[in-house]
Amino acid sequence: MSKTKPMVTKENAIQAVVVADTFEDEFVPITNDIALSLFPLVNKPLIDYTLEFLSIGGIEETFLFCCNHVAEVKAYLNQCIQDAVGWTLTMKVQIIVSESCRSFGDCLRDLDAKGLLRGDFVLLEPGVISNIYLLPLLKKHSDTCQSDKGAAMTLIFQECGLAHRSLCPQDETLIAINNKNRILFHKKPRKTGDRRVEFPLEIFLENASLSIHHNIKDTHIAICSSSVLPLFSDNFDFQTRDDFIRGLLMNEEIMGSTVYCNILKGSDYGGAVLNWRSYQALSLELNNKWIHPLIPSSKSDTCYRNRHVQEDSTVSASAKLSQTCHLERSIIGPNVTIGNNVKILDSFIFENAHIEDDAVVSLSVIGSNSLVKKGAKVTAGTVLGKGVIIEENLLVENSLVQAKDPEDGLKEDKLGHNAYRLRADEDEEDLNIDKLLAGRLSRLHIHEDLYESEYESENDFSESEDELSHTNSPPPDDTKLFFSEVIDSLTRGYEDKLLCDNLILEINSSRYAYNVTVKEVNFNVIKAILIMSHKIPDGPQYFNGFSQLLAYFAPILKNYIKNESAMADCLQAIEDVSINSDLKDKWAVFSLKYLYEKDYLTEEAILKWFSKVEKNTKFHSQVKPFADWLQEAEEEGSSEEESD
Repeated sequence: MSKTKPMVTKENAIQAVVVADTFEDEFVPITNDIALSLFPLVNKPLIDYTLEFLSIGGIEETFLFCCNHVAEVKAYLNQCIQDAVGWTLTMKVQIIVSESCRSFGDCLRDLDAKGLLRGDFVLLEPGVISNIYLLPLLKKHSDTCQSDKGAAMTLIFQECGLAHRSLCPQDETLIAINNKNRILFHKKPRKTGDRRVEFPLEIFLENASLSIHHNIKDTHIAICSSSVLPLFSDNFDFQTRDDFIRGLLMNEEIMGSTVYCNILKGSDYGGAVLNWRSYQALSLELNNKWIHPLIPSSKSDTCYRNRHVQEDSTVSASAKLSQTCHLERSIIGPNVTIGNNVKILDSFIFENAHIEDDAVVSLSVIGSNSLVKKGAKVTAGTVLGKGVIIEENLLVENSLVQAKDPEDGLKEDKLGHNAYRLRADEDEEDLNIDKLLAGRLSRLHIHEDLYESEYESENDFSESEDELSHTNSPPPDDTKLFFSEVIDSLTRGYEDKLLCDNLILEINSSRYAYNVTVKEVNFNVIKAILIMSHKIPDGPQYFNGFSQLLAYFAPILKNYIKNESAMADCLQAIEDVSINSDLKDKWAVFSLKYLYEKDYLTEEAILKWFSKVEKNTKFHSQVKPFADWLQEAEEEGSSEEESD
């Protein structure tokens, strides 16, 4: 054990445990040479964000458990102390070293043997970044323990739409809880590979009320009682936190321990760097200052937006960029050199890397001290380890590449003197797709031909579409992702009776996060409001409930139906929802009449739209009486004006 901060510890200090190693191979070959905790996240080590979060959150003593690259981690923390970094002023950090640990569970068993923890503590899995204030959560867990002596752990979740980019598919979580937030069922369907989820019948029979949550994100933060470490020590099959939860739920009567949860809403944010996809998502959110008060990089780094460096790329002050390079949504580390006519898209370039003239890097990670020579192309989720050299005009795509020859390497895996492609074990999933950037990026997964059509005339790039295609999978639809987030925001707002002005801010934030047009925004916002009428109970009071729903969202309707073009989008949304949903026969007419009477829609806009509605359809026949009435009213008005 090595103390990195000379501070007297209080007996009742609020404690946290950070397990710094992942024990998986998601970040190979980068993690061969650097600890996950020292990964540069927007040009700042990951551990900085974690310790800053704990310090701001009210933690006074943190145990950082390290198994790999211990000397480098110690050196970095000691440098932070010398520089008087913010968290060093309020929090004591101790490094716990055990090179024999091979799992998350082993680390906790080792901590239990050392007897360093004195009561409730915060437990963080590797790579956690958050802005949550922890003291209220600790107090709530303590209150839970007063009423339930067997309460072992409170899991912290964040409300999150299923399509949100920060939600890793493998981390998708489904829970069932009672009215006291006690977890009765917990499952990660994508991780276990289950296509069907079966709930135990007894949890419904034994509980008067039960809620099932699927719209949540695991923050990988937990509040633990003092019983957690002994439970890991007594059960050597608990290798991960999920094993622990599953074991307690399956053997509740034997172990006498329970698990609770706390679901956060609003501006509270929690997430973890689990793989390259989550690394990319968290980089984007940090780069856009969405995890306040955590800041992404030092003041010397600059967020560029000009002719050559566009779309919020962050470039270290010590990097050297040519005037003819082109960057989009990329992070450029310290002392990186980028040559003439280089094109870098949605990529991460670590420190001391060198990209020579005419090279292309897209959707990839270039490790420290690597060299991409003239005319080479590194694309489609490639990850280069430290010191890799990619030879001139070489195409490398969808590959893990390291500088040293692997023991089980094949002749065809040698790409150059300092470049060897890694292969997955035969009993493991293929390393491409799931463990790389390609195919798992949300809004950033964009086909190369889009870039070509936009920038070919300016930069005169001549790469072929076949050479630069990323994967055979279609890119995610930004419009669908935007629509999903709008539905989540409006549903939450209506249930919690939030101010519509705040919901408009959320919707506009989602608009800028995705590549959607104003027309798509208008259409999808109105469509989302209309679709919410599905949740109104059927019966005599249905249309009264529908009126209340539309009245509540009046500020949003007014904000997004401002002109003739927006009216056309609104009418198209009514037609789309009516045709594709099983609704009451008078639903479409009621919607049109309500919006017309409230002056959101004009006669001219409705009649112009109706003239283009396909005839001989059920929808046409439903709306025709209302359109005829409008037409007659308009003609009568015209006749009166002429007689006057």
